[in-house]
Amino acid sequence: MAELIYHDPADRSGVSPFDRVIRDITEDDEVCIACPYIAPEYLEDVTGQTDDWYLLTDVAEWLSIHGRGNQEVIHQFLVEHRDRVRHVEDLHAKVVIGERRALIGSANFTTKGLTDRTEMSVLIDEEATIEELTEWFETVRSIYNPPETERVGEYIGTTSSTPSPAQTSSSVTFSSDASPGRASLCTTKQDGTEDTEFEGNHEKLVEWVSKAYTPRWIDRYFDLLDDLISATGLSNGDSRLVTSLPQDGRIPVSINNRYVLVAMRPAGSATHGRYRDDYEERVQKYSKWATAGFILGPDTENIEALIELADFYFPFKTRSESDGEPPHYVEYVGEPDRIIDRDFKEAWLNAATNQIDQADGSPYKQYHEPVVYRAARDGEYREKVISEAFDL
Repeated sequence: MAELIYHDPADRSGVSPFDRVIRDITEDDEVCIACPYIAPEYLEDVTGQTDDWYLLTDVAEWLSIHGRGNQEVIHQFLVEHRDRVRHVEDLHAKVVIGERRALIGSANFTTKGLTDRTEMSVLIDEEATIEELTEWFETVRSIYNPPETERVGEYIGTTSSTPSPAQTSSSVTFSSDASPGRASLCTTKQDGTEDTEFEGNHEKLVEWVSKAYTPRWIDRYFDLLDDLISATGLSNGDSRLVTSLPQDGRIPVSINNRYVLVAMRPAGSATHGRYRDDYEERVQKYSKWATAGFILGPDTENIEALIELADFYFPFKTRSESDGEPPHYVEYVGEPDRIIDRDFKEAWLNAATNQIDQADGSPYKQYHEPVVYRAARDGEYREKVISEAFDL
């Protein structure tokens, strides 16, 4: 039997139905928990009432949403319970599995996730499904390693003491020491004919990708482009979208002739805009190609802090008197998604989507490279490009 768990859409007051079910499942039971975003005090409270427990999480993501105080609590928790935890890079599942029941849903195990967002979960008590979920959990747990707790300390040491997620990102990364590969979308032609939609400069794309900081770096960038395409709904042939490969080595994406996402702009090559004081030092730490830029709207929450944190910044020009305040371009050195939390991604994708109706098409559509679009959407092709670029 499956039971839907959710807040009353018209009245979210009262005890959280998600919290109630989680506590019911975990009380005096052996429990398996998977979630990337967790309030540390909530985790300690819940695990404290179990008979035994194990946790799958993405340590970098977990740390990224908390300020210094909670990061230090997480660090201590991981030191004390390291053998019970596995670091699973890119984990997005939110699951609590007990011996007789399990909860699967969208809600993070944070105060906001459990009490203040519009979420949906499913409570399951079917024995066969519980067994399959447990097998899934144990398989994932067997693949990945316990967290590198010394790296957690390094991570905390490189972040701001403020509780803003935008300022608690770090250049310190964590190794999962495993990768199950990447699935591909259902794009295979059924009649066996060659797919000509993405014909283009494959060799040039491979050459540009080979300049990337690491294979993981460029893979994450294509993930972001995939998110952008999904959010905007723009097809490969849409006249408003341009994914290009200019001669300077960048991999930029524009909508109606305004950059919305840019990878690998050669560090220091811009003739206008503002660089951060320690820009050169940060570039030397990574690579001159380790830059990723985003469009943000003028109404973005904490826009001034995000601009201040940017390694490079410039305001877009107003196109007409009726345009209103123009958006901003912010660029960061390091991992292409190091600055991205849930709110940043929402603001970025909203700003990009807002460009769709600004014109009927880009005057530079002739420079569009379909292979860039394909690398974002087709996991098998992306793997081929990265493998060729890095001789993997």
